This record gives sequence, C-alpha cells and structure tokens, in this order.
Amino acid sequence: MNLIKRYPFVSFVVLTYAISWTLWTPLVISSQDSRMFLLLGTFGPTLSALLLTLINNGRADLRALLRRLFIWRVSIFWYLISFLLPAIIVLLAIGLHILLGGAVPEFRDPAQWYLVFPVFLYVLFFSVLGEEIGWRGYALPELQANHSALTASLIIGVIWGLWHVPLWWIKGNLHQDIPLTLFMLQIIAFSIIYTWMYNNTRGSLLIVHLFHTTSNITLGMLPVLPMDAGGNLRTLWLAVGLLWAFTIAIVTIFGPARLSLKSRLS
Repeated sequence: MNLIKRYPFVSFVVLTYAISWTLWTPLVISSQDSRMFLLLGTFGPTLSALLLTLINNGRADLRALLRRLFIWRVSIFWYLISFLLPAIIVLLAIGLHILLGGAVPEFRDPAQWYLVFPVFLYVLFFSVLGEEIGWRGYALPELQANHSALTASLIIGVIWGLWHVPLWWIKGNLHQDIPLTLFMLQIIAFSIIYTWMYNNTRGSLLIVHLFHTTSNITLGMLPVLPMDAGGNLRTLWLAVGLLWAFTIAIVTIFGPARLSLKSRLS
C-alpha cells in the first residue's frame, strides 16, 4: 500500500495494463474476438484511476475527479474543436490524396448518417468512458505536477499507445490493418492535443470525452482507414501528417510548459 501511495503514476500504469491485458490475453491466445472481453479491457484505465484515487486520496478526491466530467461551461471554441477538428483533418487528407492522383474513395450512403447519433453514444459510454478518466483525469495531473505539459503528454502518449498492443494479435480487430508506427504517431499527437484541451478548459473531462468520441466516429464514418480506402494507407498517413502539423502549431503558439493561454481561451 505504501508503494501505491509513493508511486501513484507507476501504480496506475501497472494496474491499467494488468486489468486490460489480462482480459485481452485470452483473445490473443484463442485467436477469437469477444466483444465483452474487449469492452471490459477498455475500462482498465478508468477502473485503475477510480480505485487508486479512492485508496490514495479518499472519497472526496474521487468525487472531485468525477465532477470534472460535468465541467461544461467553457468557450464554444472547445466544442467546435471537439466536434469538427477530426473531420476537418480527415477531409483535408482525403482531398490531398485525390490531388496527388489517388482515386476518389467511396463515402458511406448519406441515408445512413443518422446512425452517427446512436453510434456516438455507444462509443462514448462503452469505449471512451473506459479510458479518459484514467489517461487525462488521473495520469495527466499526476505527471504535470512534476513535468511540463509537453513532457507529460509524450509520456502518456507512449504508454497509451503501447497499451493497445494486444489488439494487433486479436483476430479481426481493425488495428491489424494499421502499422504500429503510424498508430503510435497518431496517438502521441492526440495526447498532446488532449492536454492542450484539458489545460485550457479547467480540466474538463467532458470536452476530452467528446473529442475522443468524435475522433473515433470520424475514423469509422469517413473513408480514411485502410479497410475503407481499398487497402491504401496514404490517406491515413496524410491525416496523421496534418494532425502533427496542427500539434506542432499548438506547441509553438501555446508553449510546451503548459500548452495553455488561459486568459485568451478558457
């Protein structure tokens, strides 16, 4: 117990990996895809954060952590970023792909776009909610207590990315079609953007959850992933390149120390 209190971040990482990988390993061994085990494993970060907050700091801090899910009074700018940025980046990448001579991808039937709303709720409550209370609600404040915002983001980005590794060995999982290097580059860039959003919205986990959900939905609805782009990876590489261009601009403008200009945008 003393070790848990002395090393809260390390404890979080170990417990998160232990929960998620224990649930995902049977799927790797059996070469089968079980929605229930995948779902339960996804909640490793959040379960770790809730448990460690309760052990180390008590119920008051646990309630404070959960209250950050309801910080909604922030600038409209952050809602626009949450809902529009992923689609803008992907559409620009598709446009660049076409300009470079690529074939025009096949978009989903517009008549099916009503599915965005139920899928959004499903992804939010049965995927993203299992992660962000851990990565941004618990791990990010712990790291920022002793590191710059950029350093904390890079550390979380690497750990968050590698946390997904077992998914590459689960039969039928979409991660199998994406090179690990490309995935890691995407995750690390996103980690920096999440910190930027978190630090400029008084620690709003609501904004972070909305952005994470929209990002996942965008990748599923627009033809950017290899399985939706005829096996072509160029569009996804272009999207990650644009994501990094945006990320570098954030670091340059807001500074690596806090990734924040609160007086302007909070």
